[in-house]
Amino acid sequence: MFKRKDETFLLKRESVQMIDIGCEITSDVIDWYGDVMNRNEAKKGKFKRWFFGTSLAGDCQLDIDSGNPVLTPDDYYDKVDLDITNKEWAKHLSFTECNLWFFPYCDNKHYIMICVNIKAERFEVLDSLRHKDFEKTYKPMAVRVVQYAINYMKTQFADKTVRWERFTWFNLEKVTQPDQISCGMYIIRWMRHWEGKYNSALTKDWKRIDLINEERECLMLDIILDEENLERERIMKEATKYCNMKNKKKDLKERR
Repeated sequence: MFKRKDETFLLKRESVQMIDIGCEITSDVIDWYGDVMNRNEAKKGKFKRWFFGTSLAGDCQLDIDSGNPVLTPDDYYDKVDLDITNKEWAKHLSFTECNLWFFPYCDNKHYIMICVNIKAERFEVLDSLRHKDFEKTYKPMAVRVVQYAINYMKTQFADKTVRWERFTWFNLEKVTQPDQISCGMYIIRWMRHWEGKYNSALTKDWKRIDLINEERECLMLDIILDEENLERERIMKEATKYCNMKNKKKDLKERR
């Protein structure tokens, strides 16, 4: 359904179908959207926000499960550098002005976003279920993600004063999903709109299932019509052919 020229990103039909109503979207869809957001930032000429893939935090999860460090700092740096340098449009851009770093991850089938907000000096937890037991369930993982991120950012911001010891934890409180399957859609909406503060796009009517379902449909179209999608023309031709065939059947039925 989605393939780029350099084949650095592929989306299979099964993943796109999981965006449908009543389904839980997959990590590769979230990763694709993060790639889109990064491309949009690149078009502005400099990064204010950067979106990492879900696998980065997923590797940090291994440390939590085993109780021992699994991902070495060097391994982490290599993964981050690869995520950045394998994109031609990102190689010439500086990250010293980047204020918001997004780390989505899935734990026990629930997606949470950790955002490192350099400007506000906060570690922001964007959790659409607002778990009361966050301190016991997700906090260890969030702390691990942040620890790795800080170590990496120290190499990026060597000439910039970042007072990590002053950072506080911030939990989002005003947004709660109305079901048990839409957390991935909330992750995508935060990627689109979160800039370190609440706004109407994040809070207004976002508890309504019908609006979430509309967002799902728009997301499917975004994937298919993405300018980077090599499969775009083929899919559009197939869709046109299908619609024409359907119209012909309808005309024949009406004539009878």
